[in-house]
Amino acid sequence: MVGNNSVEEKDIALWNPLWAILLSFIFTPVFGGIICGLNWRALGKEELSLRSFSFMRMTLLIMVLYIFAEPMLRGMPYTQYVLLTVMAGLWLVWTFLDGIRQLRYVNETLGEAYEHKFWGKCITWAVGGWVGYYGLAITYVLGLHLLGIGF
Repeated sequence: MVGNNSVEEKDIALWNPLWAILLSFIFTPVFGGIICGLNWRALGKEELSLRSFSFMRMTLLIMVLYIFAEPMLRGMPYTQYVLLTVMAGLWLVWTFLDGIRQLRYVNETLGEAYEHKFWGKCITWAVGGWVGYYGLAITYVLGLHLLGIGF
């Protein structure tokens, strides 16, 4: 299959979009937004790349805001499920608006005729991102506790 890009198929190196969708369920749409954004950029689709990076920024902002809002939500019913619900919702929105779009595009234009990038570095960075996120959350909660600020 030949795409309408000026770049030769053999010169394109991408991460598999299907695996990007699946791994984004574990590592959030932050991960998927970065991977798909870099894939779109490699495909010469800068506008779609910016859209993917927008999903990444939006998800990251929501996650950071949640860290600061969570102590105020304690004591309310079902608050332990808020982040899980929000993240599942964000993943579904990202998957249907961006992830599947890239999956279809790559399958229709390139099929398997592209260089498959190795996932090791991406997954290592994603795990590091989770560690950093929880480190920030724990530091914030401990700081509130040490300052005697309780909600």
